[in-house]
Amino acid sequence: MTDSIASASARANMSEMGKIIAVAQHKGGTGKTTTCINLGASLCDMGKTVLVVDLDPQASLTVSLGINPLQVEKSIHQVLVDPNVDMKDAILRRPTLNFFVVPSHLDLAMAESELVGKIGREKTLHKKLAPLKEDFDYIFIDCPPTLGILVVNALAAADSVLIPIQCEPLTFYGVKHLLQIINLVREEVNPALKIEGVLRTMYDRRTKLSEEVSDSIRQTFGDLVFSTIIYRHVKFAEGPVHEIPINFYASRSAGADEYRSLAKELLTHETRKA
Repeated sequence: MTDSIASASARANMSEMGKIIAVAQHKGGTGKTTTCINLGASLCDMGKTVLVVDLDPQASLTVSLGINPLQVEKSIHQVLVDPNVDMKDAILRRPTLNFFVVPSHLDLAMAESELVGKIGREKTLHKKLAPLKEDFDYIFIDCPPTLGILVVNALAAADSVLIPIQCEPLTFYGVKHLLQIINLVREEVNPALKIEGVLRTMYDRRTKLSEEVSDSIRQTFGDLVFSTIIYRHVKFAEGPVHEIPINFYASRSAGADEYRSLAKELLTHETRKA
């Protein structure tokens, strides 16, 4: 696997260190996993080398990419709790050019208790993941819908945070708490942490409510909001069935176009500042 990463890195012809982006939201069902997979794949299509890390014990990203979490030899759980397991030991390459994944496992749910007595536990992921910035253009961390030690680890390891917010009622539930955690991590662990942007997801064109919520997100977060909107599409629900990103099983779909647009926006704009 190390040789594959090295060759991918050479093809990418990177001139600088890669970026680690945590995709986080306290509320579940906001499109975190969908965004990690399809934004990552879109960047791959643009010649970038991408790693996605499944930090959710539910392992939705892992399963959506056709990986059985019960059959992997190494997962992010072992990387976090075993000092002898390197992050590269857990990396799997998907049948997509320059697209790599660190799978999750149900045992990751025990990481909270396993890390609680560890000195420097907030930076466990950072220590394992930071060296890989030399090998990848982008590293996305798919965070669990909680605000526990796993999310703190993701924020401590990340350069920036991408926050998906669905255009539905109760959309701001948990965002306030997430922002508080982000500020706390800045103060105590990772002062360089930025907000990459706020992404509006699951926008339903059929309802006035989605438009109203979208406007509220704009008013609340201003320039932090991405111009790209991810609409509600049936094609996204088909992803786990196909076990590949949408730009492979429905490359001409509106959903694929939206994530390509988001990838271009990510590449052409500087990191937004909170």
